[in-house]
Amino acid sequence: MPAHNEANAGIGKITPRVLRWSREPATRLQVLAIWTFVGVLFGITKSAVAWHLFEIASAASLAFFLWPLIEGPFRLHAKGYLPLRANYRVIQDQTEPDLRSYRAGDLMRLGFTFAGQLVQPAGERNVAVRLEVFLHPQNKDSAQLAQIVSGLRTTPVLIFKTRFVDDFAFETSDAHSPHMFGPDPNSPVFRFPVLRSTHDLYRLHCAIKEQFFHSHQAALADKEGEVAKFIARTEIAHQRLADSGDYKLAPSGDHYVYTWRGAIRQAWLAAWPVKPFRQLRLQSRAMKTAQQLGLPINAKLGRLQDSMRRPDAAQ
Repeated sequence: MPAHNEANAGIGKITPRVLRWSREPATRLQVLAIWTFVGVLFGITKSAVAWHLFEIASAASLAFFLWPLIEGPFRLHAKGYLPLRANYRVIQDQTEPDLRSYRAGDLMRLGFTFAGQLVQPAGERNVAVRLEVFLHPQNKDSAQLAQIVSGLRTTPVLIFKTRFVDDFAFETSDAHSPHMFGPDPNSPVFRFPVLRSTHDLYRLHCAIKEQFFHSHQAALADKEGEVAKFIARTEIAHQRLADSGDYKLAPSGDHYVYTWRGAIRQAWLAAWPVKPFRQLRLQSRAMKTAQQLGLPINAKLGRLQDSMRRPDAAQ
């Protein structure tokens, strides 16, 4: 879904951007194909000219794949930006969800009710978040439909969350991006990126929740209380990021900037082939977790295996 200016939704101006040619997956395949072709040519001919071409192709390919690991940290250190606060804002007079999203209909069929909408404005980062909050009073769960809007794309994320009276909480989501930071022991997050069904993701959330019932008691406030609790917890999580060692306060004192350690670490984690490898590990852990819960996932269809045999499998 293309990114665009959604100032009327309260997120501010998003400047469209295009992925650089060197970062396109097709470009990487072309570079690998050229290197492979030259290598095969040398293997067949065994000539000095072919060997020289193979040396040139190898050096060029190595530089192509290593350059992002060098350029990335410098770009982050020079232009990276973290606001002082998470700064989520409630959209007033929003009494109904955006029914253009099929996820909202799924949640309502599961017994969730709309609680409110929030936005995290783009500011100078060119990344904004639009969030709809839903509550399930009977099960004492909440759900969040998020749209992460950047200059490159809009990424939808579905999150189920359960809070407990001792301030412990956990989340279950379909996010595809691995954690950039270490897990918070008071707020574990379980991600199942291969799941496409709202109903199946909530079943996994409920199965995980059962494991915490022996030591925790679920809690859920009213609509205004849960929205306020969400904002408070995001500020705590935001400060945890700021204190991670990857950032430092800017000389102006009005935002955080990257430390060299943070710029190198985050740039490398987001670079190819590190990021795809981490995504594969995330998917593998998700499949294993679902298997341990007794709810194995059919990765090809993005559904729980037993859901495809259930009468409500269409949900």
